Amino acid sequence: MEQDEMTQTELKSYLETLAKLVEATAKDPQDAARIIREAIPE
Repeated sequence: MEQDEMTQTELKSYLETLAKLVEATAKDPQDAARIIREAIPE
């Protein structure tokens, strides 16, 4: 059975990876928001 939950460590790692992606690629705040929204799992 698969769970839809992350551990605290997994969440921290995911957010750090996302932050690095935004820092490296976002051109402006709107672009940063788009990157983050696209990274939200469905």
